[in-house]
Order: sequence, then C-alpha cells, then structure tokens
Amino acid sequence: MHLLLVDDDLALSPLTKEYLEAKDFTVTMRHSGDEGLKAFKSGTFDGCILDVKMPLKDGFSLAEDIRQLNPNIPILFLTGAVQKEERIRGLALGADDYITKPFSMEELYLRVRNILKRSSTQQKQSEKAVHEIGLYRFDVATRELHGGPEMVKLTAIEAKLLQLFCESDNGIIRRDTALQRIWGDEDMLKGRSLNVYVSKLRTFLSAEPRIEILNVHGEGYQLVVR
Repeated sequence: MHLLLVDDDLALSPLTKEYLEAKDFTVTMRHSGDEGLKAFKSGTFDGCILDVKMPLKDGFSLAEDIRQLNPNIPILFLTGAVQKEERIRGLALGADDYITKPFSMEELYLRVRNILKRSSTQQKQSEKAVHEIGLYRFDVATRELHGGPEMVKLTAIEAKLLQLFCESDNGIIRRDTALQRIWGDEDMLKGRSLNVYVSKLRTFLSAEPRIEILNVHGEGYQLVVR
C-alpha cells in the first residue's frame, strides 16, 4: 500500500516514514503542501497523511485539491491543536481520521490500517454496484450496459468513465479528475482521448432520449437524465 506523507516537521516526518515502511507500507514523503500536491498528481496512492499546520498551503487546502483529483482517497490529518473549528472543517472535507501530535507510532499505524481496510471494503462494494441510468442498467463488475437495442460490453476505460459519472455529485466530473482517475495524469494527449470516450458513451446511451452528456464550460462534463 502506497501512502503520501506530507508534514513540514523535518525531525518527526522521517521517523514516521521509517516506522510505516517497517510495517510494509511504501511511503512518499514531502514537506510542503505544494510539493505534496505535485507528488499526488504524479503517483498512485492508497491513502494520505497530511499535517494540518503547514505554511502557504496547509493540510486542509491540500486535502481540498486532492479531493478534486480523487474524491475517495482516504485522508488522515495530523494536528497539534484539537480545536472544534479545525475538526469541523476537516470533517466537512471528508477526513477519515485525526491523530493529535505528539502521537504514538503504533496508534498511527493502527489508524492508517483501519481506514485503508474500510476504503478497500467500500471499493469492493462499489465494484459490485449496478447503476440505473434512465432505461439503462450499468453493471460495474461485468462492464455490461443493458437497456438499449442490444447489450453493450464496455471497455475498461469506458466503464471507468461511466462509473465516474454515476458516482459523482450531480453527474458532474472535472476533466482533470477524470484524467487522473483513469490514466493517472493530466496529459493533454489523453485529454483528447477523453473527448473520444465521452462521445462513445453518448452513442451507447443514445437510445434513451432523456439522457445527455453535456459539456460544462471550464469544468468538464455532466451526465443528465431529464
């Protein structure tokens, strides 16, 4: 399991990294919010450990950016001050857990292990999901789209894209989020491929006149069922 650790404490963070690696995690460590975001964009991670108190880009701001790229990534916050306002803001961002500095390394390990286990269970449940889209039924596990003139077996990328639409708020997905979730980066050439896959989904869903996939200017796309 690959973790992103972002903490500006130059004394503690190497010890945290070393301990987690001794527990068989792979850990990428950065010491600022900006560097943490760059690392997240260029890698594939199973979870993030973010220090709240960092200069320039704090842990909350970093979490907001990360959530734009991957809404489901588990996030654990490291905090030196347990203030109600901080906890509320973190929970509003979808924090999976908090741990207060100074902390026990064993407790940190157990908290990380538990949120990753919950995330894995949720992912498995998501993969078993069947989504209703107008008259269509989309089976995530088999990648089958039923309800048109004939059953369509989607490719892995087509299925992942349709799943993103189905699981997003209001059917909206950002271009950068889709590129990151499907291909792991935001390469412009892959952006052109994304346009092609959106057009293919429009074709597959065209037998249901109530369904549209709209271009959202400056954002991405929206799947709408009238």
